[in-house]
Amino acid sequence: MIRGSIEVARRTHVSGWIYADTDTVRDRLILAFAGERCVGAGKVDRFRRDLLEARLGDGYCGFDFPIKLNDDEAVASVIVKLQNSDAALIQRDSLLIGPDCAEPDAVDLGAIPPHRVSWMQDRGWLEQQEYDFLRAVQTIGAYERGLRPARRANGEIPALIKPEQIAHDLLSLYALAEVDVAATKVGSVSDLAHANSPMYARGLSVMALWSAERCRIVLDERSHMEPAGGRGSVTLTPAPGAIEYWFGPDRILFVHRQASFAPEGVAPADGITVFIATERSAAFAGRTIRRRAEQAA
Repeated sequence: MIRGSIEVARRTHVSGWIYADTDTVRDRLILAFAGERCVGAGKVDRFRRDLLEARLGDGYCGFDFPIKLNDDEAVASVIVKLQNSDAALIQRDSLLIGPDCAEPDAVDLGAIPPHRVSWMQDRGWLEQQEYDFLRAVQTIGAYERGLRPARRANGEIPALIKPEQIAHDLLSLYALAEVDVAATKVGSVSDLAHANSPMYARGLSVMALWSAERCRIVLDERSHMEPAGGRGSVTLTPAPGAIEYWFGPDRILFVHRQASFAPEGVAPADGITVFIATERSAAFAGRTIRRRAEQAA
């Protein structure tokens, strides 16, 4: 497991520490990213007596190296990764954290910040499917969940789990609060583009889609982390490199409402059910998901 912290982030440099339980990180290359763009690189070569005393290897776990951000890149969006590793260190005050952040370019990634999800799963606080859900909707923007339970020991095939039950359970986890789930039916994926569609209603930033027939979308993965003007749209044609996801009678699909996607194939005859959740607490301050101005026309 990789542990660490970004302790200082400025437009000109970033510093902190990183440690891996299974391997030495001393002199390893470490990279800083703002979105998908690498904005700087350095080495894990700084000695830290406090880390040595904490028995984190030989204490050479620190890093401090220059970065260069474009004018439209926020300092709070900077993350760092070891080369050839998917694990990332995210700032405590990152724009990726917090459902109630008022920053215009902030992305709501749920009540559990991404850098805490693995920590909780390592301690057995999250079931594997719960962990998979949180990581997928936070980092990719979508998560497919089957509704068919495991076959019973006597060979009997149990009934499918109701989609509204799975929607309630996982969206409650996303909010870390009790939620009310409203089910709204639309005729097709394209109908989600309408200004009054449930995709833009008040509620949590993740919705769930289900249909009595198989239905597909093509999703631009990680588009929910794009600058505010470039996310949260239903397009006529898929973005280059977009990935196909599907839902149907035995599968429910969770999608971040600030992700961009396009319909694929024929719309189901009986329409699509959209599940939107709101926190039951009167103190809920969730934001309305609004369309970009150029799409409202």
